[in-house]
Amino acid sequence: MWRSGVAVHNLLLGLGLVAGVVALHAGEPTAGRTLILYLCASLVASALAFAASFPRLWRGALGQGVPPALALVAAALL
Repeated sequence: MWRSGVAVHNLLLGLGLVAGVVALHAGEPTAGRTLILYLCASLVASALAFAASFPRLWRGALGQGVPPALALVAAALL
């Protein structure tokens, strides 16, 4: 039962990122950038919590956390 909740949560995070990209390219750069950065930060935090809770699954945590962390670094440098 909890898996469906996790699936919906992940789906909503993904849709939030898509909405941020759409807003960014639709002339709302502040809203789009804010959405994207917030969701990337929450994905990194989620990956850290996942790694701390399930150390044996560290590869999954890397797959979940590295791409949004790279996006945050790129945003900070640009």
